[in-house]
Amino acid sequence: MSAEKFAYENIEIPDDRLIQAIYDGMGKGVRIRRRRYLVRSLGAAAAAFILLLCSANIPAVYAYACEVPILGEFVRALHIGRGGEKTLHEAIETEVSQNELVIYFINEGRTTETVVPYEVQHYLAPSRIELALNSLTEEEYQNLEEQIRRMKGVGDVYRTISLEENEISFVLVLERLYDYEVMEQAFPGMLSIRLYQDAYFTAEEKAPEQRVYYLRTKGMEQGEELKKLLKRYENESPTQVKTQEGSFILTIGEFSSEKEAENRLKELQEEYAGATEFMVSYGMVKEIPER
Repeated sequence: MSAEKFAYENIEIPDDRLIQAIYDGMGKGVRIRRRRYLVRSLGAAAAAFILLLCSANIPAVYAYACEVPILGEFVRALHIGRGGEKTLHEAIETEVSQNELVIYFINEGRTTETVVPYEVQHYLAPSRIELALNSLTEEEYQNLEEQIRRMKGVGDVYRTISLEENEISFVLVLERLYDYEVMEQAFPGMLSIRLYQDAYFTAEEKAPEQRVYYLRTKGMEQGEELKKLLKRYENESPTQVKTQEGSFILTIGEFSSEKEAENRLKELQEEYAGATEFMVSYGMVKEIPER
């Protein structure tokens, strides 16, 4: 038996979340089945099960799970990072509840089999989801933002500058104690963002009262200056944060101590001729910078 298969078959299943996932999946399956395809009943069942893999957080598990017929056929990916594939679509449809947003991509009146390329990242200070979607129009994004603002647990939504062509990127700021799950489903294509209240923190997670250090620029308008900095420091995976006063800062990294942040700044200064735009700063988990 391979190590991946052993890890997959020995996942400790959290009973309370299993029950909730099953009920959520069943309920969602009924609603979607009425509107579209009978095949989605199988997709909903697979989705309810695949949510368990997300809590396992074992990369090798996903590779092994793709060998399971129902998961390999109906669930393409469940992860944080990149997903989707090139998908022709004429419009998007959304379903939103208090804590979940589901996006469907429509072509010739039918839901596409896959979702468009996307990337999801999560950051702590402030706690936010950064989501980039390929091939979205301005009108589709405006509709999407309107739906997201209706979700419980969302503190703010704002556009960010993307350096990629045909890509729209934006940020969902999570309210205090809220966490999230992202799921991509194929046959039919579906991208789901679910928010839930995280009532406890494990030893590996950072509590809202814990400081997070990072490198940041001054606040600026969302214009050419910010875009030039994004391009210059592209290899450092910079992020864009909207401050309380409405300006934008560029941040690099998240560190557990001021010393770690200072060391990273020194490296940056050596590599980028001083990197004078950046300084060390910090905030509590889920704290939005003032300016």
